[in-house]
Amino acid sequence: MLFDLAKSIEILERTPAVVTALLEGLNSEWLLSNEGADTWSPYDIIGHYIEGEKTDWIPRMRIILSNGEDKRFVPFDRFSQLNNDKNKPIDTLLKEFAEWRKNNISN
Repeated sequence: MLFDLAKSIEILERTPAVVTALLEGLNSEWLLSNEGADTWSPYDIIGHYIEGEKTDWIPRMRIILSNGEDKRFVPFDRFSQLNNDKNKPIDTLLKEFAEWRKNNISN
């Protein structure tokens, strides 16, 4: 399959709903468990998605799709979500992710 931005948006639009279906309403043991040191829980991963939506993937897409010669990416702190407060309910994070994704796709 050749790359087609419109077809890619079909997947990007669905991601929040898929992740929500998997995680919404789950017990915190499922959401906060990880595989050990230096691994992420589902809660951490949703935080990572949100941080990426806020700061990273739209600028990277602009670089990739540009006609410019310089295609270097601005560094992204891939671990910033690990410093966030873990008191937000997962349902709040899932809604936040969905809102960021919707806004980023529509812009």
